[in-house]
Amino acid sequence: MLRILDGKKIRSADSLEKLTENFECVEVDIGTGDGRFVYNQARKNSDIFYIGIDPVAENMFEYAAKSAQKPARGGVSNVLYIVAAVEDIPEELSNIADKIYVTLPWGSLLEGIIKGNQHILENLADIAKCQAEFEFCFTYDVLHEANEISKRELPIITMDYIDGSLAKSYAACGFNLLKVNMLTEKELRLYPTTWAKKLGFGRTREVFVVKGTID
Repeated sequence: MLRILDGKKIRSADSLEKLTENFECVEVDIGTGDGRFVYNQARKNSDIFYIGIDPVAENMFEYAAKSAQKPARGGVSNVLYIVAAVEDIPEELSNIADKIYVTLPWGSLLEGIIKGNQHILENLADIAKCQAEFEFCFTYDVLHEANEISKRELPIITMDYIDGSLAKSYAACGFNLLKVNMLTEKELRLYPTTWAKKLGFGRTREVFVVKGTID
């Protein structure tokens, strides 16, 4: 059963069908953190339903509470926050997403995205509708995240690695990698997430964005 946030309270939900049936499409942000991204997107695009998913409910409390307010106070009805980990995605989310975002992940989600972990990718693919889009944005650097790189045995990110072995791992799980590019610091600061803005004003680093479709 789904565990969703109702303001700052966690409650159960049986289905998302009624919530999403009147919207043109559904976009899902995995590892949403504080949920700022989906909240801001929901305010800008009233015809799209947004879902933010994170295993730590407390991270999402602020924006879940904002979204529950009256419209005059910043409330929105086209966003939902779900408490779940990517390793254990609720079956109620199956075949719901027209687009999936993973933006500046950390921990096991980062490892899964960077290594092309089959279990992680298959869980994401299960959320997606046929030919759904995906957009993954990630970064780490040996100068800044040496401990995490060592702990998780993360590869050094290069265009050759993404276009080669990572693209093959993605393709095996139905992810068709169509475009890879790097963000400038200015572009990173404009990315609509709290963490992106912090990194954008920090030390220089390489930030990669991969986009494509899911079979």
